[in-house]
Amino acid sequence: MTITGFKVGVLTPMSAKIAAPRFDVGSINNIGVHLIDDAGVAGFGYAYVFDVRSAAALAELLNGFAEVYVGTAAEDLRQTRHTLLVKKVNFLGERGLARVAAAALDMAAWDLQCKLHETNLVGLIGKERDSQPAFTAAGLWSGLSPETSASVALEVAEEFHSTTVKMWLGSSDLGFEAERIAAVRDALGPSGGIIIDAAQAYDWRTAARLANKVEHLDLLWFEDPVEYEDLEGLARLGEATSVSLGTGEHVYGIDHLKQHLDTGALEYLVLDLERIGGVTDFLNAAALCDAYRVQMVNHCFPHTSLQILATARAGTWLELAPLWDSYFGRLDVQDGQARLDLGAAGLGVDFVDGERRAG
Repeated sequence: MTITGFKVGVLTPMSAKIAAPRFDVGSINNIGVHLIDDAGVAGFGYAYVFDVRSAAALAELLNGFAEVYVGTAAEDLRQTRHTLLVKKVNFLGERGLARVAAAALDMAAWDLQCKLHETNLVGLIGKERDSQPAFTAAGLWSGLSPETSASVALEVAEEFHSTTVKMWLGSSDLGFEAERIAAVRDALGPSGGIIIDAAQAYDWRTAARLANKVEHLDLLWFEDPVEYEDLEGLARLGEATSVSLGTGEHVYGIDHLKQHLDTGALEYLVLDLERIGGVTDFLNAAALCDAYRVQMVNHCFPHTSLQILATARAGTWLELAPLWDSYFGRLDVQDGQARLDLGAAGLGVDFVDGERRAG
């Protein structure tokens, strides 16, 4: 079981209409990579960016990095990844596109390993649970009126079979934002769950004022309230409000994760598979979150993250980011629980449309 080749390609772009305080996203550009062994079995991994130039740059990095895997044994995926980080990624930097490229390759290596054993991640390393509590991450973009926010909340709850929703905010009009959150609470009722995400829009003082204004609305957590490098501000915010805080989608690697955990401000770590460093570091992150008694949530990559979270005691919530459903199919969600397909092989990233393949 030796890896003998690879294929890299930019996938069919996905249209998107995502409004956030710092950016407007019109398309998601995904770059895929296959690692292929000597029997022709292929493992797949991918990464996403928001523009075609970044996609082209990431594809070039993947073509250069994938060579490290050629000639290695498939089961040596951890050792090979370490070699890649030392010989390729270290010079370019542990954060940014280089780590994203390494994460896509690590994902492909794990997918290959699962398929060689005709199982999935929970079959390889064991599971904590058969299903994962799930929340919607669609539609409730920033800027929507309170009335529209309430209507959209009901629509996405029905569509994705979960009454726990994430909504984005970030304007300087905190009264307007409080009205929007209250409208969603009224629409969902007391049994619904609400996560608010400021996408790094505020300084800690402003975030504290908003959090304290809406703390009576029983929020699950306040996500990305401040810039992801503002660890002092995050710590001060944690001292200034009783609302649970979550962040982490911009965390690159375990050392960066520990810096966030050491603030003592977080109850939720919301980790992005491509930035944390792939499956290997997501699993490492699960152990670290467990040690810090912090709950772990995914950002994007729902199909693979479902499997990772199900292996971890700290893995509590699955973000249903539906953009990738057009590639890999919709997850089975019933009554707010995303159910594992225990009989499937791989990481859940086999294409439902055979034409949408890398290479």
